[in-house]
Amino acid sequence: MNESVVAVGLAAAICVAVVFYVFLKKVIYNVFDPLIVVGSFIPLSAALLAVLCYTDVVGWDKGLLFAIVLIGYLAGGRTVSAFLGRESFRQSISKVLMGLRSSEVNSVLVVAACVTLILSALALQAGAAGDARQEFARLFRPLVVIQNGLFLFSLVLLASPRLSASKSAAWVLVFVVLSVPYSGKAVVVPALYWYGLRLYIQHKTITVRAAMTFSLLILLGTATMGILAYGAGGVAGILDLFTSRAWLSGDVYIYAYGSNALDSIRSSYPVSFLSYMMHPVTSLVGIRGYDKPLGAMLASEVAHQDLLTGPNPQLPVVLDYFFPHALFTSFLIAFVIGFLVIGVRSTVVTLARGRSRYLALGGIVAAIFVPVGGFLDTSQCIISVIGIAAVGFIGIALELLQGAKGDRVQT
Repeated sequence: MNESVVAVGLAAAICVAVVFYVFLKKVIYNVFDPLIVVGSFIPLSAALLAVLCYTDVVGWDKGLLFAIVLIGYLAGGRTVSAFLGRESFRQSISKVLMGLRSSEVNSVLVVAACVTLILSALALQAGAAGDARQEFARLFRPLVVIQNGLFLFSLVLLASPRLSASKSAAWVLVFVVLSVPYSGKAVVVPALYWYGLRLYIQHKTITVRAAMTFSLLILLGTATMGILAYGAGGVAGILDLFTSRAWLSGDVYIYAYGSNALDSIRSSYPVSFLSYMMHPVTSLVGIRGYDKPLGAMLASEVAHQDLLTGPNPQLPVVLDYFFPHALFTSFLIAFVIGFLVIGVRSTVVTLARGRSRYLALGGIVAAIFVPVGGFLDTSQCIISVIGIAAVGFIGIALELLQGAKGDRVQT
């Protein structure tokens, strides 16, 4: 790779990183915000796409589409962020966490650990390590969705200042270990979210030294997962795993445009945009919008064999499939998605004022984790919403039953 290619990729990554931060800085609470941790893959994707365009592997029109969709998405997030302040966000989180009883917190943690343990046992029996986890997740979708919701609830609860750091860290470690049998390389990354959120609630900043130390621990944990789940051997194998994952974070553009796979699957992938977007919801009741996600369709087309796994279908590729050559339409849809996804953080203050503790807690969990993947994989946002809503509704139902029981006792 010559110097000019490196310069193009580096320039694209820096420009997108700056634009991302400038547009969304009001809704980002610190460097370990999930929006930053996961969002870091967007500049990496931009770097890969820029290099593909520069070397004539992909047309520059696709680079333009990426820029327009990204600006639309960030503009939507920037617009809705006018209704959110960091301090009010922090106060809302603290208020809800301090309003929960210790027994309630422990109950959620125990239930989450039990469900995770059950899922792990099923994964060990089904051999769901590595890439096989996709088929496993599809087979046990309802349980996986519930566990994801419980896990996200647990991460927020463990950030409470009422819990000691050692106890919280021990619980996080339990969840990480139990998740190993069916999770990918990023199983330890949520520890970053817990650590960053805990410091944010306590009005503490993350020092450079702390950020580097904690990030190194996460990288070591991820490397261990790479060895266990993917068979990466030695330092060279681990470095190759990290390098490939970072550089190929935007591999969907290679699949979609490197071999014209996106155009090739149009006749064999007849699904409407609405059905595609609502598939995570409708599939829970047996109404499937598609048999395989767009990324898997692209991978199958390129490999000339039936594959269930594939690259994450980033928003520009999804919009290019459903609305080819419609830049203005793509911009508007990206704006709406950004507004809705990032806007979840603006609803938390209102929910925190409600009487239901679990509705408020569910709103906080959604506000922290839902905005993460809106650009990289919108379906994951919807799946997270489903899991969070399911756990929240169960909590609300239990809350109502406890209230009714209390009324009968008083009577």
